[in-house]
Amino acid sequence: MQLNDKWQGLCWPMMDFLRCVTAALIYFAISITAVAKYSDGASKAAGVFGFFATIVFAIDFYLIFNDVAKFLKQGDSADETTAHKTEARCWGHGDS
Repeated sequence: MQLNDKWQGLCWPMMDFLRCVTAALIYFAISITAVAKYSDGASKAAGVFGFFATIVFAIDFYLIFNDVAKFLKQGDSADETTAHKTEARCWGHGDS
């Protein structure tokens, strides 16, 4: 769908980072609830799969965090005008 081209006001690496963090927290909370509150086998299996999904999201979180850190370091090492343009575009402060 190429939404990154249509909505250029959003900082897509940061949006992906936030998606990953919230998904990991939600899956972790639901898994804890499923394991602690219910004692049947299906709930235990759901908790195990939820913990597995939490680990996958945590790995994705780590990889995205490294990409965002590299992206931000590139802005620091480039000349000041380019860094301001990138920051403005990333945070939705204009197209300049």
